[in-house]
Amino acid sequence: MKNILPFICLILLVSSCAESSTSKGDASTSSATDSDNPSKVTPFLTSSGTPALSAIIPLLPFKPDGKKVSYVTTASVVNGVVPEWMNAKIEVIEKTGFIVDKIDISTLTPEDMEEAFSQCDLIWVGGGNTLYLLQEVRKSGFDKYLTNKILEGVPYVGASAGSIILGPDLEFELFASRTPELTSYEGLNLFPFAPYVHFDAEWTKELYADILKFSLENNKSFITLRDDQFIYVTGEKWQVIDVEAEHNKKK
Repeated sequence: MKNILPFICLILLVSSCAESSTSKGDASTSSATDSDNPSKVTPFLTSSGTPALSAIIPLLPFKPDGKKVSYVTTASVVNGVVPEWMNAKIEVIEKTGFIVDKIDISTLTPEDMEEAFSQCDLIWVGGGNTLYLLQEVRKSGFDKYLTNKILEGVPYVGASAGSIILGPDLEFELFASRTPELTSYEGLNLFPFAPYVHFDAEWTKELYADILKFSLENNKSFITLRDDQFIYVTGEKWQVIDVEAEHNKKK
């Protein structure tokens, strides 16, 4: 049996670092951005993306009908092919009324960004290989472009890897994958904690035993997310929302 001490320490650490909430809906203050107008910043950091979509849509500044989502597929694209599981998630998004444009940023340069994301109402970055995604985010110049767009108020949805890259430090991802070209594990630093996604998944239990030990020994800032939760950032405040609890409140 795994030592449960890291998990107990985790609860204490998250409680002392932030007053995030789940079903209560109270927001906790963070220093997520240096924007001149931080009230416009609205990222949604999810563990699995589409399971949180029904709770995210009412929080958007517009209805989905006819709005354009630029969906970054890079973290899971292999030889230019988008995997079926990701296409299935995109279909779920489209069924709500959004128009989805799939984009692989590994094929872009900084000069391509404006055209590739033209008339985009929402940016969605999907999951997959987190360190490979970070590598391509840096190489393509998407890091600067995305940061500017988020600070301008363009809504952002991150799924798994797409959420993790907004944190301050991705070194913990070395327990899951390696990317030879990546020389720095610094994230975009638009959120003050590294989201530890899929925390309730059976397949992550052994992985997180190692990650938590490493994180606690090295004073890493992190917050855990189950697959039915997401972080809702509004300007300088944020909260963890439990999707099922939100649905129950509306019944």
